[in-house]
Amino acid sequence: MGEAISKDPSLNRSYLCRLMSVSRSGFYSSRKSSEARQERDRMACKIIKHYHERSRKKAGIITLDLLMRRDGHVINHKKIARIKREYGFETKIRRRNPYRAIPLKSGEHVEIPNLLKRDFYPPLPDQVYSTDMTYLYYGNCDKAFLSATKDLATNEIVSYKLMKTPTVSAFACEFKELLSKIPIEKRTDLMIHSDQGFQYTNEEFRAVLRLAGVTQSMSRRGNCLDNAPIESFFGHFKDLLEIKKCRSYEEVEKVVSSTIKYYNEERPQKGLNKKPPAEYRGLLLSGFF
Repeated sequence: MGEAISKDPSLNRSYLCRLMSVSRSGFYSSRKSSEARQERDRMACKIIKHYHERSRKKAGIITLDLLMRRDGHVINHKKIARIKREYGFETKIRRRNPYRAIPLKSGEHVEIPNLLKRDFYPPLPDQVYSTDMTYLYYGNCDKAFLSATKDLATNEIVSYKLMKTPTVSAFACEFKELLSKIPIEKRTDLMIHSDQGFQYTNEEFRAVLRLAGVTQSMSRRGNCLDNAPIESFFGHFKDLLEIKKCRSYEEVEKVVSSTIKYYNEERPQKGLNKKPPAEYRGLLLSGFF
């Protein structure tokens, strides 16, 4: 009502204030408060829009809140939700694919025990890695395969490889390169956990881990929750990824590279003390936590 009174000059404000038992000073104070709220909303909208677009319209309320707080912008999460709703800042959310890839087995099946047993929280980096492969569709129903390895202490993607066709040799080469970056004396403290996909049960891949002194662990057959951390990453990663418009494999490579860099170095996570994985890793190694 106060807003209607202030906008219509033909209305007698004194009469209407008396009619509503509102003082003139109260009316003008309310008007100033309303204008101040609108101005605060406009400023908040500009900030939220900036971070909404910076996240490629993929960040939800919690991630937006974390991103803004890192830069000193503190906005209540309920206000973020309201402004996103009022201004139409829609977050793109992935749809569950009902046709989940089923790993193919080649050769004789090898039984490797589940040594990890869902102990997903090692105290330090380079103690437990979770690895898996997923598929990425782009262009005119073209498909690429992404292998990724996640450090469970920091959630950082320590290695990834994009492939047109998944081969055991490609996986073996990826892990040779990854393990070469770890000091020899620390490799024996490392466990690498995967599902029972053909690439991980193959002798060529297992030999790479064995020669490096790395412990191999595998999920129980048909139990994806045993390898939940890397499954969770793929879900968030596909939320962030924008490759539908890519027309070539080379374009996909560039987008995948930039998205993993963003995930590792810029995207804060609540479970990492509101830090991105790479920064959190540095803090763990420095003994900050």
